[in-house]
Amino acid sequence: MATATGPPGSAEADDGADPPRVRDGDGPTVAVFDDSTRSALYRRWLPDAIEVVTVQSIGEGRRVVDGSTAVALVRHELSESKRGAVADLLDEQSPLVRTVLTTSRHEPVADRVLDENATLCEPIDRDSLRQVVSRQVAMASYGRLLVQYYECTTRLSSREVELRGDSCDDERYQRLESRREDLAAGIKTLQKRLSAEALRSVLYEIAPPEQERVAREREPPTSGKYRPDGCRSCGRNWNVNPDGSPAGYRRLGAFVWECTDCGTLHDRSDPVNQRVARRR
Repeated sequence: MATATGPPGSAEADDGADPPRVRDGDGPTVAVFDDSTRSALYRRWLPDAIEVVTVQSIGEGRRVVDGSTAVALVRHELSESKRGAVADLLDEQSPLVRTVLTTSRHEPVADRVLDENATLCEPIDRDSLRQVVSRQVAMASYGRLLVQYYECTTRLSSREVELRGDSCDDERYQRLESRREDLAAGIKTLQKRLSAEALRSVLYEIAPPEQERVAREREPPTSGKYRPDGCRSCGRNWNVNPDGSPAGYRRLGAFVWECTDCGTLHDRSDPVNQRVARRR
């Protein structure tokens, strides 16, 4: 879901709280891709539980961005080639990362390269930054916990088959069961914090509905690199939002958008698209 965020208070009520420590190891990491001095300000504004790292080059990004990176803050004013390199880096290093686009403009923008989850436009202040980033961190943590829970459940079931149901005294089985309980508790905590729409968006990205997974829509030659410029059904232009509202679409999953005017789904999940395949 693409969320355009402007003045403070425009985010949902659950966005302002500090993100809980639900992942293994240290707290969540936010990677900032910005040539300006704002990264230092973001570090001061974000909660202490969030580690902020500034990425000055793609080479540096390969060293500091990994599967634990929850959110990437990417400046829209970077060149298109740089933003494209960032998009490829994130998909390779951290497929479940949430991308927040920042811009010096005073209204939301449509990026031709990045598949953004949210947008922050000027004026960006402490409250709006914390609201948007905290929400995206929570969504990223929820997605990672779900993936880990499914993997743990699969290993637990396999172990139970190996033991032929006699799992009472098996240490490995008990460890897996304890792990699954811990993951379920973390999932339940985040479910209480996030809205139904946010939870549904994360689920769509992890396991899109069958009709979306098998879609074969081809990209029009005049559209952006990933997100279309408009709705093929009703003709709504997704790059125009003079009133500062979302530009006619909602992001439902990785490379899946819904037109807010007519409800048509636009799915770029073609099997030949390796960026999509890595997200599944």
